[in-house]
This record gives sequence, structure tokens and C-alpha cells, in this order.
Amino acid sequence: MGAFSGSTTSAFFVLFTLEPLYRSIIVTVVPLMALERFGSAKGVSIFFFVLGVLGVGMSLAVPWLVRHLSRRGTFWLGVGAGVASMLLFIHNELWSFCAGMALHLFAASCIDVTLNLYWMEHVRRQDFGRVEPVRMFFLAFSWSLGPFLGVYLRNTIDPAAPFLVGTLVIILLGGFFLYRRLSESPEITRKRAPITNPFRYLPRFFSQPRMTLVYLLSAMRSGWWNMYFIYVPIFCVTAELGEAMGGALVSIAVSFVMMTPLMRGTLQRYGIRRVLWVGYAGAGSVTIFIGAFIGIPDLAVVLILAAALFAMLTDSVGNTLFYRAVRSWERSAMATVFMSYRPISALAFPGVYSGVLAIFPLPAVFILTGAGMLATSLMTRFIPARMR
Repeated sequence: MGAFSGSTTSAFFVLFTLEPLYRSIIVTVVPLMALERFGSAKGVSIFFFVLGVLGVGMSLAVPWLVRHLSRRGTFWLGVGAGVASMLLFIHNELWSFCAGMALHLFAASCIDVTLNLYWMEHVRRQDFGRVEPVRMFFLAFSWSLGPFLGVYLRNTIDPAAPFLVGTLVIILLGGFFLYRRLSESPEITRKRAPITNPFRYLPRFFSQPRMTLVYLLSAMRSGWWNMYFIYVPIFCVTAELGEAMGGALVSIAVSFVMMTPLMRGTLQRYGIRRVLWVGYAGAGSVTIFIGAFIGIPDLAVVLILAAALFAMLTDSVGNTLFYRAVRSWERSAMATVFMSYRPISALAFPGVYSGVLAIFPLPAVFILTGAGMLATSLMTRFIPARMR
């Protein structure tokens, strides 16, 4: 494959700025809306569990869509679904709220999978370690801006404002994609087998220890952030800190991930394994303390930000471990399985939390998630020590 040109690099970084901005601008607003409608953290957990079931199904349907509609067609289907989801949110009825979330998940799956497939085909394997932290910077920029902006627009402008801005963002995303006219690499197109049913690739994926390890690490990392996006705003509301504080904590936490390009020297010096161990173990320990001291809101806020700082380390390598582990001729097929870690974690964690919250109060969510991160830190010892 040819070198990754500066022009193409810039195009992808714009796409990876707009796509997460579309998702993040409602990431804090939706849990708050769900809390208003369902009345408790347990009800919100059940709601997100049901959404997780839908999300997994939609994610598994994307490979079939890519095969029958092409990547470009699947991307445009996602853009259309994204616009429709924002309009449904504006309607502000319970049925439209639920339908809007379902369409939002479908749009995110279509766009996320197709953009990552384009990304993998346009970057040489040896370049991932260099460009992935920069991609994470642009992702983090949008995720640090969107959560607070969404709550601010909802509370100070109009309840529909976050969704109107979200509509504008996804239209800009589609417009820029059309302007850049991204194409598939001819070399990969000739070699790649068609993507069909992702279940076909599950045995092949999980028979490879490196792929299984990367999947589990990514799923736990994603699950921790899902917990943060949903339950930190709920904590702020129940502790009478206000919705704006919830949005601010989410935005500040994600802004830490913008420091990942600065981690390159640290990764080179200490290795990916050691940095990830510190990240998972540190985030896990501090998250347990959040649950223990949640009755002292000011201290809990400090601990929440400290946990997010450690969690930033778990994001410092992005998806580099997967890009390096997968064989070039299997990238498209294996990516469809790998990218399912997001909907799987979005399903599994709220499902567990709904059961936990049926018995225990909100602090149990933080304690359980922290214990999971600590357990995951033990898995990092299986990452090759030589990996930089």
C-alpha cells in the first residue's frame, strides 16, 4: 500500500472530529432525559440495557449492509439515520425518544465501522503507532466539547438545541465525506474476501490469543467510559450539583484524552504494557474510592477526575494493539468482529448495573466497575513487553 499522504491524513482527521461530535453532543443529555422519564438510576440502567441489545444487533447487521450497499452506501445510510434520530429527539415524546436512540445507535454503527474500514486501508501497518495518537487527539477534542455543550444548549437555549446542532454536525460530516470522495484501496479491494455474516469469523477471531486479549481490554475500557457517561451525570443530579456539573465533568474527563499524542515518548520509554497496567489499575482503584466516598460530593468530584486521568492512559494507544495484531488480508473481516466491543460493552454493563441497582444503591456501580478495571489490569501482562 502506498504512503499515507498528508492530504488524506487531514481528511480523516476532519471526519474523526465531526463523527464523535455528533455522538458526544447528546451523550450527557440522553441519560438526563432518561432519568426524567424513568425516575431512577435503575430505570435508566434497564433502558440502556435494552438499547444495548438493539446496538449489538445493529452492529452485527453492518457487515451485511457493507456487502450489499458498499461502504459508501452504508455510510450514507448512517448519515440519513442520524438526521432522522435527531428529529425524533426533538419531538420529545417517550416513543420518539426511544426510537431516536435506536436510530442513533444504528447511525453510529454504520458510520463508525465504515470510517474505520477506510482508515485501516489507507494507513500502512508501520504507521499506526505514529498516527493513531493523533487520531485519538481529534476524537478526544470532540468528546471534550460535546458533553458540556449539549447540556449548556439544553439548559440555556432550548431543550431541542442539542439535537438541532447534532443535525447540523452530521450534515457537515456527510458533506465533507462527499467533498473528499474517499475511495477504497485497489490493492486491498482485490485481495479482500467479501464481508458476510460476522458470526463466521468469531471462531477465527477468538482462536487467536492476541485478538482475544485486545478485545477484552477494549471492552472493559469502553465499559468504564459508558459507566462514566451515564452515571456521573446521574450522580451530579442526585447530589444536587446540577446538570451543568455533570456535563462539565464528562467534558473535562474526555479532554484528558487529548494529551495522548504527548504520551508517545512515555510509550517508547516504558512500553505499552506498563503504561496500560498503570492506567487500568489506577482507574480501577480510584473508581472504587469514588463509590466509597460518594457521600462527600466535593471529594467524589476530585476522585472522578483522578479516575478519568488514569483512564486516559488506557486510551493512549487507541486501537493500535488491534491494528498490529490483525493480518493485513483479514483486516476488514476481523474489524467487524473487533468493533463489536462497543455495543457489547454498552449491552453488558447496563445489564449488570440494572441487577446491581435492584439490590444496592448507586455507589455499587462505581465499586463494581473499579473492581473490573483492576481485574483487567492483570491481563496487560500478556501484552508483549517489546511492544512500543
